[in-house]
Amino acid sequence: METSEIVRATADRVIHIGAPKCGSTALQEAFKANREAMRASGVQYIGHQAHWVDAAKGAVGARDRVTGRPVDRAEWQKLLREVASVNGGTALISSEWFAGAPDDRVRAIVSELDAHRLHAVLLIRPLTRTLPSAWQQGLKLGGSERLAEWLEMVLHDPTSARASRVWSKHRYDIIAKRWADVLGPDRFSVIVADEKEPNYIFSTFGELLGLPPGTLAAPPKRTNPSLSAFEADTLSELNKLYFQGGGTLRDYRSGILRTFDGYVNSLRSGPLERSVIPNEQLEAVRRVNAEIVAGIRSIGCAVAGDLDQFAAAGQDASSADGVVGAAGLAQRDADVRSAAGMIYALMVTTGIADPATPLPGFGGRAERLKHQGASLLRRSLRTALRAIRR
Repeated sequence: METSEIVRATADRVIHIGAPKCGSTALQEAFKANREAMRASGVQYIGHQAHWVDAAKGAVGARDRVTGRPVDRAEWQKLLREVASVNGGTALISSEWFAGAPDDRVRAIVSELDAHRLHAVLLIRPLTRTLPSAWQQGLKLGGSERLAEWLEMVLHDPTSARASRVWSKHRYDIIAKRWADVLGPDRFSVIVADEKEPNYIFSTFGELLGLPPGTLAAPPKRTNPSLSAFEADTLSELNKLYFQGGGTLRDYRSGILRTFDGYVNSLRSGPLERSVIPNEQLEAVRRVNAEIVAGIRSIGCAVAGDLDQFAAAGQDASSADGVVGAAGLAQRDADVRSAAGMIYALMVTTGIADPATPLPGFGGRAERLKHQGASLLRRSLRTALRAIRR
């Protein structure tokens, strides 16, 4: 059933399952910002923060990326207890981690939340928007491939371990079927984001929850912003230099990732040049979009939004792969490598990166540590003197 308006959920427990890169962070921030207004209308957003991520990770059986150990289920048990404490209203749960849950974990989650009281909602966007964002997310976890290279793996080797992880979160038809098979299509809804109307996901989700118009209409401040195309390509090259120099994933999180996230979230300004699907791979992505639409329609669940528009979605006219010619592309690539090299050199100088093989002109490890220690001592002394003068 495809409609222009969402069918209001009759269940008293609603779970928003993502999908990743489809506005989940913005929606969760809206839930948090409007928690009291929602509660006054009979909807309780479970948890105290915007996203109870550890609870969701425990529920789906996720493993810690650094240690490889399963995430403890204690937080999920806390979430279940809070859901059980809601009387006379609707309990709302949200995490994009639920989209990647395998069959057995979906069955367990639905059972623990009580299938007869549960309604699941999947929010989707066209792959022309979400795949570049997924690639960027991989860069923030240490990836070093450029977008075209990454897409080649995802599109043409879909059964490989890495591609399977991508599609487990972005084959929205398979995700929808997995949840609808357990809950039934009458307890499952899909919302198709409208790229031309940012408020659509807020107003439509509010309708599904039976909230008064406007409760979730105003989008929150910018959340989880993307890297620009140039920033993303630079991070790709920087990651390559970092790991080739012997850097570790644990140190990467506190060094490179923290630096880039801090810049993008707090310092960057000006217009954003988005990363987009290269022209030669665009048709393959659109074919998958069409398969997703056909799969969702075959389920028979409620759909709010335009699936035809989803299938035909293009991408922004302005792109990093625009009409610039071979010389322009070569210059841009050289600029990316230069920027990454300069950032890496600064990281080596300040001690964020510690290459096993010394960089030419930067001295050995002992010499670098000597300069870094002296610099730290000078800064500490200046701080102490300023404190004394006050």
